[in-house]
Amino acid sequence: MAWQVDLAHTQVAFAVRHLGISLIRGTMRVAGATLNLDETNREASKLSVRMDVDSLDTKDPARDGHLKTGDFFDVANHPYIEFTTTGVTDRGDGQCEVAGDLTIRGVTKPITLQGEYSGPVLDPISSKRKAGFQLNGEIRKSDFGITWNVPMEGAFMLAESVSLTIDAQAIES
Repeated sequence: MAWQVDLAHTQVAFAVRHLGISLIRGTMRVAGATLNLDETNREASKLSVRMDVDSLDTKDPARDGHLKTGDFFDVANHPYIEFTTTGVTDRGDGQCEVAGDLTIRGVTKPITLQGEYSGPVLDPISSKRKAGFQLNGEIRKSDFGITWNVPMEGAFMLAESVSLTIDAQAIES
């Protein structure tokens, strides 16, 4: 059954280690998403998420501007990052594993995210049923053609691994 993804209660976050000592965290606005949730067979559920790269926010406008250039996300040519499920494995107790295709800068790679599913519950304000989920995983920047970096003694300024979190809420249609 199709559910409406509530964009006001949905976000995408990422984090990358900087200088080997701290994490730079950021968010992106979800421009659109679809969810077909099969409550009787969660493994048949499907999710598609489109993230607006121009909305990228790391709390530093200069860094955000650099991340939008061809050194990183190349927003002028690739304004969206997209994730579409290819399979869901229900692990029980609200836990799941979600396989899907992630497209960044026109490069599509398979990834697997670990997930937690909650609901559905009845929202006492809207009187509508709602469900939520959080998906977490790691990707490698270079898999998507993002190779800009600065060498340091024995390391690089930015880690190769980036954590990705999709946190969403959906409303029964």
